[in-house]
Amino acid sequence: MVEIFKNDTEATATDLGTLAFASNLPTDVIAKTNIWTFDHVFSVIDPPISGDIYDYYSFDPYQLASVRVNFTANSTGDYANLVTVIPVQGVSKIEGRLSGVWTGGEHVSSPYEIAGETFIDNNLDVFKAANPQIDTTALSWGRDEFPDSEAIWYLTGETVILEVTGFEFDGTTDQIIANGNNPEQVDYRLAINPHVGDIPDVTLPVDTPDADNSPYEVYRFFNTLTGSHFFTTSTTERDSIITNTPTMTYEGNVFDSNATAENGGSAVYRFYNTATGTHFYTANAEEAANISSNLPHFNDEGIVYYAHSAGDSGGTALYRFYNTSNDSHFFTTSVTERDNIISTLGHYNYEGVAYYVDLA
Repeated sequence: MVEIFKNDTEATATDLGTLAFASNLPTDVIAKTNIWTFDHVFSVIDPPISGDIYDYYSFDPYQLASVRVNFTANSTGDYANLVTVIPVQGVSKIEGRLSGVWTGGEHVSSPYEIAGETFIDNNLDVFKAANPQIDTTALSWGRDEFPDSEAIWYLTGETVILEVTGFEFDGTTDQIIANGNNPEQVDYRLAINPHVGDIPDVTLPVDTPDADNSPYEVYRFFNTLTGSHFFTTSTTERDSIITNTPTMTYEGNVFDSNATAENGGSAVYRFYNTATGTHFYTANAEEAANISSNLPHFNDEGIVYYAHSAGDSGGTALYRFYNTSNDSHFFTTSVTERDNIISTLGHYNYEGVAYYVDLA
C-alpha cells in the first residue's frame, strides 16, 4: 500500500481547511464541508511493522458548534480490522463512536475480532483517563456498523486536530498464521460534516406546469466542494439537497427531456464516484456496463431519465468535457460555452456529444 498523506505527527497534520456552512463564511474562505479521505495506518503494536502509525488532520470549525464524524475500515474478503478516530484538540464532548471493529468472511466472531475488541476496550479506558477535559459519558465503540461508525463531536472553537489509527488481520486464518499472526495496515475512510451551526433559511422552488409537458425536467446543482455539477429529475431529491446541503448551489431547471423508454429514448445512467465525491452521467449502455464491471469506486445509482441518442429527434446536443484537474465531467448545451472552454481551459478535454436533450 502507498501512503497518501505524510501526516504522521501533529506538526504535519493534513489541513482540511475551514469546515462550515457556506452561508457562514467570509467571501475569502472556501467551505469544505464533506471530507472523504483514503489512506492507511497501523496501530502501535509490538513489534510495529509499519512506521505509518497515525494520520493526523486539522480543520478550522469557524462558527460550528459540533460536527458529525463518520469512519469505516475499507476491506473486502476475509478480514478483521479496527479503526479509531481520536480528537487531540478542539473537542469538549463526544457522543457516539470512538472506534469501530469490522469483520468479513470467516472472521465474523473469530478470535481476531475478539482481539480487536479487547484492544479497543483498553484504548477507550486509556483515552478517558488521559482526557478528563472531554465529556466521554456517551462515548462507545461499534461492531460491524455499515456503511460506517458515527460520532458527534462538540467543539470548543479552536482549531480541531484529530488522530486516526487502526490495524487489520487480512486473509484466511491459515494466511494470518503463516504471517506470524501479525496484523497489517488498515485502509480507512473518513468523513467530517457540519452538525450544528448557523443554518441558512431555505426557500424551495415553486413548481409550475411545464409548457411542453416534458416527462423529465432536469435540475442542476453546483457542488462548491468538488467544483462539479449534479443533476436530478426528482423534485424530492432536489428539495432535500436545497434544504440539507448548503454546499450545493441550486442552478434551476437547465434542460428537459421528451425522450422515454416507450418512444425509443436511451437510458441515462448516474454513477457516484466515491473517490472524488462527484457524479458521472452516460446514455451509453456499453460505457455504463464497463464502469459497473471495472470501476468499483463508482456506485451505480440507476437510471435518472431518458435522452435522445441522435440529433434527428429534434433534440439539442449535450456536450461533454472531462476535467483533468478534479477527475469529473462537465456537461453543457451551450455552443458558446463549449467553444469558450475548448479555447481557454486546457485542463478540460472535449469528449463530444454525450446525448441529446430538450431545452427547458
